[in-house]
Amino acid sequence: MPVETEQFAGLPGSPLATGRVPLAVVQRGDEIESIHTGTVVVANQQGQVVASAGDPSTFAYFRSSAKPFQAVIAIESGAADAYGFTPAELALCCASHLGAPMHQEQVTAMLAKLGLTPDALRCGCPTPADVHEAALVEAGLREHSPLHCDCSGKHTGMLATCVHRGYPIDSYLLPDHPLQKEILTITTSLMGVDEGEIRLATDGCSVPTFGGTVAAFATSYAHLARPDTSPSPHAPALRRLRDGMMAHPANVSGYGNLVTSLMEIGNGRIVVKTGAEGLICLGIPSEGLGVAIRVADGTFRSQPVIVAGVLRQLGLFDETFYAALDERHPSAIRNHNGWQVGEHRSVVEMEWRA
Repeated sequence: MPVETEQFAGLPGSPLATGRVPLAVVQRGDEIESIHTGTVVVANQQGQVVASAGDPSTFAYFRSSAKPFQAVIAIESGAADAYGFTPAELALCCASHLGAPMHQEQVTAMLAKLGLTPDALRCGCPTPADVHEAALVEAGLREHSPLHCDCSGKHTGMLATCVHRGYPIDSYLLPDHPLQKEILTITTSLMGVDEGEIRLATDGCSVPTFGGTVAAFATSYAHLARPDTSPSPHAPALRRLRDGMMAHPANVSGYGNLVTSLMEIGNGRIVVKTGAEGLICLGIPSEGLGVAIRVADGTFRSQPVIVAGVLRQLGLFDETFYAALDERHPSAIRNHNGWQVGEHRSVVEMEWRA
């Protein structure tokens, strides 16, 4: 039976819902072949929207962009210090890594500090995003392991808190587990919303994920961007997590990924974390601002030009930054012969708020 698009147009999570605007186009020759719509919000630590494209109240799930805030409890509980987590390991607590050997080795070392093995992880065993490791798994030369999961570092941070506080570790995934209740309280406070406003769902790694507005996501990243001016009691933990992420971007994502590129090129001027379904969030330390970008179709292919378009309109960085970004993540579309046949192009138009 055919699906009528009208029945989805009013749903808050639908790409057809109102409040989304064009963010990027894919042009081939002289014609626009595809359009990516979505929402962009820039907010400060008080939750005020500084600029936006589309409706700031657009609904989305925070997904993996919430990881820096899910990691706060590992520091505030005393677990991170009790087990001697390094800044690089704190970055892994915030990571959506590739499951490369470098990531697996570090997560294994973190677990060993807790007296645990990878069997304690409940994040699942997906095929690793690292292509070489995935090929070994496919060929039967490497067993599937929860260490391959991009969220294994986050889960290790959660386990650290559980072990340190004596919480049950077999049920740490569940929404009513004391760990997850504390994480919800921390995250919503940084989003500037009441817990009752959050729509909980289950993330890909089986822990709760938080449904809220794109504006709330941007607000939380303003706190992460400049903890020194944040009124939040969680600012000291955020400072350590932010600094670990910016100092070890390949632990947060992996070599060749947009998150890693932005933080490497930014060199301490930007902190970045993606989430599933086309979400990317950025903190700008120099301005104390958070930026949340949600591409409505859930894809990532035009995110480099969208991010560049937003940052340009904010008047941030020089042309060296954008040239380096385009070199790593080209806007040009080339065919199999290497000919440029089109491009990804930002069409973001930010509306400034008084």
